[in-house]
Formats: sequence, structure tokens, C-alpha cells
Amino acid sequence: MNIILNGLYQFILYIGVFILIFYVSEKTARKKWNIVRRPEAEEVNSLHKWGKRILWIIFFVNVVFFPSGIKNVLIIMVIFLFNACMQWKSGEKEYIITLLGLVIFIVFITLGYTLHIFSE
Repeated sequence: MNIILNGLYQFILYIGVFILIFYVSEKTARKKWNIVRRPEAEEVNSLHKWGKRILWIIFFVNVVFFPSGIKNVLIIMVIFLFNACMQWKSGEKEYIITLLGLVIFIVFITLGYTLHIFSE
């Protein structure tokens, strides 16, 4: 029981540290490049809206019927990249924050598996 709680505390601390890292880096990037915050749910056009919906449906179907950690991570990366590409094409600077989130997500997953935080 103590081992499980110890692992849970380690996992919560790990997530908390990465949320803090993303928050600080997002604030810094927004100040440095004068990026105005926009609602996350706002899509650039209908292709963006339907593309995100289809990609999220693919992700959830994959999670439910074909559970595989690496495939799920790759699908989330594709969602991030699609979102950043559509933001970039529309002339928004928000794509910088999206790419920053992708980099932090990659580091989060890589370190989590390297340090065996996600393993049992």
C-alpha cells in the first residue's frame, strides 16, 4: 500500500512540475512575442473544426478499442501539429504557444517513461 501511495505522490508531483513549467514558459513566450490569448475552442475555419473533431474521434476510438501508449501519444502529437499548422496558416501567433505545448508534452512523455513514472 505504501509503495502505491509513494508512486501516486511521485506521479502527482511530476504532473504538477510540468504544469508549472508550461505555465511559466507560456507567460514568458506571450510577453516576449506579444501573443494575445484567444479562446482555445475557437477554430480558424471549418477545415480546422472538422479536422480536430475527426482527430479526437480517432484518438478516443484508439484509446477504447486499441489501447497502445505510443500510438495514443503519436495521435496527440498529430493533433497538436494540425492545430499549430492551421493557426500558422491563418496568420495567428498562437501557433507558437501550441508548438511550445507540443515540445513540453514530448519532454513530459519522454521523461515519464525514462524515469519509469508511467510504468507500474
